[in-house]
Amino acid sequence: MPKPKVAISKISDLNSEKSIERAVREAVESSCDFAALVRGKSVVLKPNVYCPNPAPTTTDPRVIAALIRIAKSAGAHKVTVAEGRSISTALFRKHASNTRACFEAVGMDKAAIENGAEMAFLEEDDFLNLTSDDAIVLKEASIPRTISEAEVLINVPVLKNHSLTLTTLGIKNLHGTVSDKDKLFGHDYHHIPQKLVDILRYHKPHLTVIDGVHGQEGDHADMGNTVDMGLIFSGTDIVAVDAVAEAVIGLNNLEVDTTRLAHEQGLGVGDIDSIEVVGAAVADVKRVFARPDIEISEARFPGLRIRAGDYCKGCEYYVRRGIDRLVDSGILNPDDPLTLVFGKDPDVNPDIEGRVVLLGDCALKSKSVKRLRDRLWLTGRLQVIYCCPPMEFRMRALELAGD
Repeated sequence: MPKPKVAISKISDLNSEKSIERAVREAVESSCDFAALVRGKSVVLKPNVYCPNPAPTTTDPRVIAALIRIAKSAGAHKVTVAEGRSISTALFRKHASNTRACFEAVGMDKAAIENGAEMAFLEEDDFLNLTSDDAIVLKEASIPRTISEAEVLINVPVLKNHSLTLTTLGIKNLHGTVSDKDKLFGHDYHHIPQKLVDILRYHKPHLTVIDGVHGQEGDHADMGNTVDMGLIFSGTDIVAVDAVAEAVIGLNNLEVDTTRLAHEQGLGVGDIDSIEVVGAAVADVKRVFARPDIEISEARFPGLRIRAGDYCKGCEYYVRRGIDRLVDSGILNPDDPLTLVFGKDPDVNPDIEGRVVLLGDCALKSKSVKRLRDRLWLTGRLQVIYCCPPMEFRMRALELAGD
């Protein structure tokens, strides 16, 4: 079998739309017969606009604008820019809780309209209920009609880290192509990598183009740091494209769960040694990204008491991001410490004083917490965050830490 081909193109001027379009064109045309792929077809571009934050948290509108123009010049019948905002955006970002508002906030609507593309806001779409016998976690899925019936689906994620899944590239970007119910289902550290891989069994992009104009290291959302990369990646094998991007940002071969699982299950090639890289060489453009920082400790955060049992990376991520919000707001007080109780079977004194927040289903189900929970309820100090993992604490930490 021939090796899958992944192209890497350099952008000569990050502030120039012409330079960006030149690199996008070079990448897509080097990785496949792009004209043959799109000619006479309806093309759907799926960027990452899960929230109202600008690039590189979300896909750079200039990359989408370039792809629209290139697809139209190659004879595409119609181009649609389609996305579905995240659950956290829908629940907690009241100023921009739907995809329409997110597109407007980041300028994606302008990129589409000014270049003659249509838009599809996937939470508003018709959904098709599908099943897959081969799926391991997501055996049933509701897929927006725009995605399921796309003649050509082009996936356009951003080059960035993610604390829960290590990266959020091509495979993870497809999380926006399922229903809200499916987004919530299995959204924990133990299930989400396989769930994301299962989405490939319902629809696999014809082309994946990673926006590496600017990357984001350390984390996603407003927690990550911008890195000027000046790169565009392109390939027809989504797994291979992810693998090459991961190598460029300094991750080990098959280290990322989604890439490894997809490779092992025959959904693409994730072994970097089995991929043909054209254009720029990985070694020439490599920039090791800072890894996600999700450490939780009392020594690092004065004003915090940690009473933690056994917990997974997913809980660690959401609890730490909530702590970050408390730190940014300067409300942690060593003289009036906030106690966080989470994990399975934490060792916690039921007579503990001050502010206490119980986080996550594991802690709430633990016998070691029962006396504390009862006492807090009786004294009117009970603050509870249900769910695994406790995403709500990440979003509402300031409110929950109040007196």
